[in-house]
Amino acid sequence: MCIAGKEKHDKSQVASHTFEDALTLTGVGRFHYVLTLICGICFMAVMAETMGISMVMPMIKCDLAATQAEQGLLASAAYFGVVMSSHIMGFLADTCGRVRTLRYSLVLATAATIISAFSVNTWMLIAFRFLNGFFISGCQACVFSLCGEYHSNRTRVRYVTLMSMFLPFALMFLPVMGLLILPMKLDFVILGLKFASWRAFFLINTVLSIGGLMGLATLTETPKYLLVHGQHDASLDVLRRIYATNTGDKADNFPVKSIVLQTGGADLSNVHGVKDALKIIWSQTIPLFYKERILHTFNICFSLFSIYGISQGLFMWFPTVLNDLIAKNGQDLKVCGVIGSMDVTTTAASNDCSNALDTFMFEVLIMIGAAFTVIFLIFSYTIDIVGKVNLLMIWLTVSIVCAAVIHWISDFAAIVIVLTLLLSVGNCGGIIATISIEFYPTQINAMGMCFAMMIGRLGSVAGGNIIGMFLFNYCDILFWVIMAHVVVLVALATVLPELKRERAVKNDLEK
Repeated sequence: MCIAGKEKHDKSQVASHTFEDALTLTGVGRFHYVLTLICGICFMAVMAETMGISMVMPMIKCDLAATQAEQGLLASAAYFGVVMSSHIMGFLADTCGRVRTLRYSLVLATAATIISAFSVNTWMLIAFRFLNGFFISGCQACVFSLCGEYHSNRTRVRYVTLMSMFLPFALMFLPVMGLLILPMKLDFVILGLKFASWRAFFLINTVLSIGGLMGLATLTETPKYLLVHGQHDASLDVLRRIYATNTGDKADNFPVKSIVLQTGGADLSNVHGVKDALKIIWSQTIPLFYKERILHTFNICFSLFSIYGISQGLFMWFPTVLNDLIAKNGQDLKVCGVIGSMDVTTTAASNDCSNALDTFMFEVLIMIGAAFTVIFLIFSYTIDIVGKVNLLMIWLTVSIVCAAVIHWISDFAAIVIVLTLLLSVGNCGGIIATISIEFYPTQINAMGMCFAMMIGRLGSVAGGNIIGMFLFNYCDILFWVIMAHVVVLVALATVLPELKRERAVKNDLEK
């Protein structure tokens, strides 16, 4: 049951603290370190579920006789599921709670993954990868709100950015599992189905979701979420526990006895049908487009659409391209020359996967994940010094340079480095997510994040199909278009909002 009631609290005899002051007094310590780990594992689960398909695409292509069109659908199915459910997941997160939504999201996504591992044909696999994305979308945006709302303004930006470092951890986890599992020659039969190693790979991916569920079992709803839903005493109890965990002091010694209540969020106490639910969804969505927010909302959404479209669109095909680059290493071919000679189609008769993958590909991907980890560490410890927008513009500029020089290099190591830096434009999504968390007020924060992420994942769907189509037919033109597109993103980054949430809350109250 979602939070509904409004607690009464007599504060007439007690000096009140603002919520921000109360949260700051809890300090930063063991609780926040564990919180970062739990949120990070959940974020890793999202990345592993949505991106893992690219690790096994060459094997699925031959094992299930998937055509290029089917490969494109399969690569983007999970992202399309994210797009379809993000709005409702944002509604549930803002009404039923971040933690509760995360729990159900991970349970259902895990079930969809297990079933997809036993797919008998490409279309069944596409369907259940779609369902996996549909359910896992509740995790991807909630996890940022969950992490951000346990931190004060002083530490929020750093820790949300630090949590994003689990994206490259996922990029290392996937090839490590691929290196251990995919070369295995599995020849046993389950339920009349030959159990290939790529099916085992899907099952292993659920370890992250299960780990996230175990961590979430130790968390309550965020104190800010409880407070804006009228649960003053419950919010104060959570703050006391955080204080005790961080400092080792007794919870009763927490100096805050009363917190100033903020504007309330939506709840389901008066929802008696679909019509009422739709009204609440509408009431949480329309504030995203108030006149003081509409341009920033469009800017955030377009930037995420473009960033995820480019990075995820390229990454979906990166293992396949990398596999061919390894096979043709030493032939002094430029990257578009290698891609143009690739055969990404298949027929029903072409189902021999005996030489589908080279394990060196996974070693390269592990090194790429390690490089991304270093990049995120740099982000998290420089973002407060350099500034979110400045850091975003610097990294977008690096991507522009990479998209330009890719046309002229032919050395294998140089190609991998440049492609890796170009793929790392996706890291900028974490910076924009941090900007969004600070921009949208608490009562629409998860909805704002889910809406923005929905548009971002729509970019992933578009990128996976459009980039796949142009990459193998108009490779040179594609990279010039990507370069021009990122130039536009740099211009838009100059007007991204760096506003405090308090101003947005005040504007909502005036309405």
